[in-house]
Amino acid sequence: MRGIVIGILFFPAIQISSVEPNIDQEYFEKSVRPLIIERCQKCHSTAKSKGGLDLSTSSGFLRGGDTGPAFDKKNPGESLILKAIAYDQDLKMPPSGKLSESELKVLNDWIQGGAPWGKDVGKVSSETHSFDVRAIAAAHWAFEPLKPGVGTIDSQIREGLRKQGLKPAEPANAGTLLRRVMFDVTGLPPSPEELKNFRLEEYPQLVDRLLASPHYGERWARHWLDLVRYAETRGHEFDFAIPDAWRYRDYVVRAFNENIPYDRFVREQVAGDLLNPRWNASDHTNESMIATGFWHFGEGIHSPVDVRQNEADRIDNMIDVFGKTFLGLTIACARCHDHKFDPIRTADYYSLYGILSSSRYGHELIDDPREVEKILKELRTLRQPLPKDQAQPIPEAWDDFSGDWHKNWFITGPAFRPGPGYPHSGRESLNLQGTLRSPTFPISKRYLAIRTAGKGTQLRLILNHLQLIQDPIYGGLKHAVQHGEEFRWVVIDLQMWQGQNAYIELIDDGPGYAAIREVRFLDSPPAAGPKESCPAPHPILNDGSVIAKLESSLNRYQHRAIAMVDGSGLNEHVFIRGNPKLKGPEVTRHFLEVFSGPNQSSPPLGSGRLELANSLVDPTNNPLVARVFVNRIWHHYFGTGLVPTPDDFGKLGQTPRNRELLDNLASEFIRDGWNIKNLHRRILLSQTYRQSSLPHPDTAQSIPTIDPQNKLLHCAPVKRLEAESIRDALLAISGRLDRTVGGPGVLPHLTEFTIGRGRPGGNGPVDGNGRRSIYLQVRRNFINPFFSAFDYPTPFTTIGRRTVSNVPAQALVLLNNPFVLGETSRWAKNLLKIPADSRIDLMYQSAYARNVTPEEKILARQFIEEQTRSQSELQAWTELAHALVNAKEFIFLE
Repeated sequence: MRGIVIGILFFPAIQISSVEPNIDQEYFEKSVRPLIIERCQKCHSTAKSKGGLDLSTSSGFLRGGDTGPAFDKKNPGESLILKAIAYDQDLKMPPSGKLSESELKVLNDWIQGGAPWGKDVGKVSSETHSFDVRAIAAAHWAFEPLKPGVGTIDSQIREGLRKQGLKPAEPANAGTLLRRVMFDVTGLPPSPEELKNFRLEEYPQLVDRLLASPHYGERWARHWLDLVRYAETRGHEFDFAIPDAWRYRDYVVRAFNENIPYDRFVREQVAGDLLNPRWNASDHTNESMIATGFWHFGEGIHSPVDVRQNEADRIDNMIDVFGKTFLGLTIACARCHDHKFDPIRTADYYSLYGILSSSRYGHELIDDPREVEKILKELRTLRQPLPKDQAQPIPEAWDDFSGDWHKNWFITGPAFRPGPGYPHSGRESLNLQGTLRSPTFPISKRYLAIRTAGKGTQLRLILNHLQLIQDPIYGGLKHAVQHGEEFRWVVIDLQMWQGQNAYIELIDDGPGYAAIREVRFLDSPPAAGPKESCPAPHPILNDGSVIAKLESSLNRYQHRAIAMVDGSGLNEHVFIRGNPKLKGPEVTRHFLEVFSGPNQSSPPLGSGRLELANSLVDPTNNPLVARVFVNRIWHHYFGTGLVPTPDDFGKLGQTPRNRELLDNLASEFIRDGWNIKNLHRRILLSQTYRQSSLPHPDTAQSIPTIDPQNKLLHCAPVKRLEAESIRDALLAISGRLDRTVGGPGVLPHLTEFTIGRGRPGGNGPVDGNGRRSIYLQVRRNFINPFFSAFDYPTPFTTIGRRTVSNVPAQALVLLNNPFVLGETSRWAKNLLKIPADSRIDLMYQSAYARNVTPEEKILARQFIEEQTRSQSELQAWTELAHALVNAKEFIFLE
């Protein structure tokens, strides 16, 4: 309690309001309305209001039926609709059978959240052609071309103030501005030395230095990871690890630090595997391939009961994240019907669905193949080639690999590169790795028989295109290839998955090799067949020791990352009411009609992700990508975006507070070559950013009536630090901060109270080895409790605006958390190494980037004197350090 008392004596509390709850109109449109249509409106609609209840309109729902109102506004939990669907009274709805647990949860969450209802509209269907994309787009500002005005950030902000009779705040003092800009740009506090040396006239040079710092990339990468729901495990029952997920995180850090143009950054994440590679300067890995990990950070269910439904749900999450992250649009609301508010057809949704279902998850090799080829070229001069196999056509086979098989199969990595005859990963070296994937096929026979040879590799059948879990669905779809040189049948019983799409994946991911000779679909298991051997790999011609050295050097080129790769290009059908079992018309694979026009054809080859990426960043047709991104940057600097709903620029989102300024910034951003650092610099150098958080004294009295929420930016907003910055600041002032950039994540620290499925086998240290917070593993089932207290987002969808709450748990965490206690003790130990007269000054400079006031210094000295009467000097200074970090000033920026 001592620390809290001193904190309250020193500083008043600052209140910040929370954002709206997630149970909103978007939730209704995406989750509730389709459920009501599917399970309720057969009996309860305008056409057939059984029991007097009409659930097709908001008024009908609120009015209720013969038994009374369906919804109780004062006591939502007592609502009649909840009692009916729970089957806990005589009234049991729907009478045909109780809703599933997931359906019950959707309706319960909606009711408890106040039952928000979307716009009441007539029946709109893409099949009726009554959905006018052009007219809907013309009625909403976000789909209009950019309309930049004249003037700068400051002139436009100050013109808005002038019209309301307000004056902008005075400039912030040096310490306040230094602390603000360092936290905003790098997420770290200034040191006492930096505070001492900083001069306001040197501020532009400071901005350049901060933007050149490697910590800038770490700070802004974390903002981006919120958008892509970054995590290193899948969640659900077993919380399986996502292999090498950290490589994507480091890719984002590097991309920001290297100032990759934003249009390239976007294209890499959507279709980097299909672009000319951009190579990492230090380790020569393929940055563009790593970027496609963007698609794969959603939750994964192990062994789902309905694999088709599971695929639909996972792709829905991918479309949702894609739409919100890049376009600020809730595209996923068109899963079951044309969008109720925005110009997005259901056909648009399933066009994107087809693009993604024509793409494939991979754990791909990312090393520069040119380096591998240099070694292989030398090996070829020292080794006899394998004898050419006598592959003859097999009429009964789906594929016998007697022809140009490589034109139909998909190859990644160097191991299965085309050679003489059938695919063989060991033709040139046992140390090569790679993956061979078949074209997509519909399952129409009971058995799939694959004749393979090899050892140390694995063969899998992938259902419905996207496989996220480390082990395929159920046990029978993954087979180790370990039987050596003799070709043998691997037989998979497909009875459970008739009618679904699948492809074969043969993976060589370690020392060993695999060969595939024949693939068949059969009604009964195959006979043993003729004996045939796979030639032994690479006989030696010359000096074996030279070959061994070259072989060993290939091991340096086996880095992998999760990635998206292309597969067979297949269109998808509209799912009637979002149900994958009820298929409507087929749609072509294309970008949204509102941007690219009607009657688009599918790309001739592949998934269409490359065409999607190029259309996405074409500013001539699509103004949203630039608008959304500059708004995100503005949001993080000012606490609220020019569009306050950064993930929704549609009709349900809020209108811009300053449309002209938003379009100015977006236009300049594009003209500037999508230069992200220049955008930062433009904002940071403005007087609007550099002003004080105290209103101008001449007009301060008018603020409560004219601009109480600071929408006009009459002063700098007060912002609370995010969880990661609070933790990083503690490490910085204690001297524990490890400033190393990049690398695998640190395991979370788990106590005996940390329970849950998928608990990791290891346990990380309390202080995370001093690593910055961005380098702590993000495990879905084990989110860091310290972070959760300070509104760390759950990684399930795009979160462009974190909740900013002010709850008792935050004070309790700062008071009792072992990490906080450890770092304040470490800070005190370091303080004891310097003269006593300097300690209090240094503490205030470190914690708050300002000098201690005389009154504060007197209180602090009195506190130390009092504490040292009953405990050690170290403990006394630890208590003071603990008090300072428990004060509001430590976790807020002015």
